[in-house]
Amino acid sequence: MRKLIALGLVASLAALAAFSTLPAGATVSGTNGKIVFVAQETSFTIDPDGSDLNQIGPVGSTFCTTWSPDSSKVLCNLFSEEGGQPATANPDGSGLTLLNPSLPLACLNWSPDGTRLLCTSPEEANPAEAGLYTVRSSDAGDLVRVSATPPGGFDNGYGYSPDGSRILYAQFDSNDHGTLFSVMPDGSDPVQLSPPALSVIDLGFFDRVGADWAPDSSRVAFAAFDQSSRRTGLFVVNADGSGLRQITPSRVGALSAQWSPNGALIAFTSCCGLPQTWVVHPDGTGLRRVTTPVDRAVFLTPVWSPDSTKLLFNRVDRNGQISLWTANTDGSELSRLTDPLSSAFPSSYAWGSAPAD
Repeated sequence: MRKLIALGLVASLAALAAFSTLPAGATVSGTNGKIVFVAQETSFTIDPDGSDLNQIGPVGSTFCTTWSPDSSKVLCNLFSEEGGQPATANPDGSGLTLLNPSLPLACLNWSPDGTRLLCTSPEEANPAEAGLYTVRSSDAGDLVRVSATPPGGFDNGYGYSPDGSRILYAQFDSNDHGTLFSVMPDGSDPVQLSPPALSVIDLGFFDRVGADWAPDSSRVAFAAFDQSSRRTGLFVVNADGSGLRQITPSRVGALSAQWSPNGALIAFTSCCGLPQTWVVHPDGTGLRRVTTPVDRAVFLTPVWSPDSTKLLFNRVDRNGQISLWTANTDGSELSRLTDPLSSAFPSSYAWGSAPAD
C-alpha cells in the first residue's frame, strides 16, 4: 500500500514536471563526508563531488540509507521473498554483514550512542506482532517492543531524539491518517504531538523525512495535512506536546521536514505548484526557496550535510528522470551529484562524515 502511495506521488510529480549563508551566531558541526543512497533497489556510497562511487551488496535487494553516529558504518536491509534482514557495511561498500539472519525486521535508525537500532516489522507480519522494535546494533539481539500497530495501519519510525531519551514515530490507521508520538525507548510514556485535525505526511519512498527532532531534543518539526483547511503545512511542537505552531504559509505548504544539525534552519519540500526545496527558521522567519523550477524540474526531500551548510535532494526533470543534487542553503552552487538514477522511484539517502577519498 505504501509503495502504491509513493508511486502515485512520483507519477504526479513527473506529470507536473512535464507540463545562504548561516544566520549570525549560528555554529556548524560535523564534517561533510560520504553520501549513501539507494537507486533501483541497489545501494551506493559516493563522495560529495560525485567521485568514488561504490556499490553496497547485491543488485536489486540492498537498501542502505543511514549512517552510524560516527559514520564508521552504514545501516542496510537486504530484502528477499522471505522478508528483510538488517545488515551493516563499511563506507567503501565492503564488509556487508548480516546482523541476525533470523530477525524479520527492517532497521532504519541508530541510537545516538550507536548501541541500538530502531526497526519496523514487515507488512506481512502477524498483526499481533506488528509495530516498532529496538535491537542491539552489534547482533540485532535483545528485542524490545516500542509500539503496537493498529489493524490495517503501519508505524513509521523517525528516530531517536539526539539525547537518546525518546523515540519519534507516526502511527497510521487503516485510513492512512497519521498521528505523531514520542515514547521512551522501552515504549513507555507515550506523548501525542499532533492533534486529530492534522495527519502526518508519509511519502512512502523515504520514511524518515516526514518529521525530525531539534538538535537539542526540545522540539519536533513535521509536515502534515490539515483536514480543516485541506492544505499541508510545516509545524513545530514542543517535545511535551505543547506550543504547536504552523511556520509556513498555506500557499507554500510542506511535504517533508528536516532540522539542520546546528538548529538554525528547517529544510522542507513545498507542496504547491512544482514542489521545491525551501528553508525556514524554526520560528517561521527567514522563509527562503532554495531551488527554482527551471525547465519545470521538481526538487524534493532535502536532507542536511553534517556541517549544516548544504542540502542534498532529489531532482525530477520534466521527463520524469530522477537524479541527486546538492546546493548551499541560499541556492548557490547547485550541482548534480549523480547521473539520472531512475524514472520510476525517487532515491532515499543520508549525508555522513566518513572521510571522502
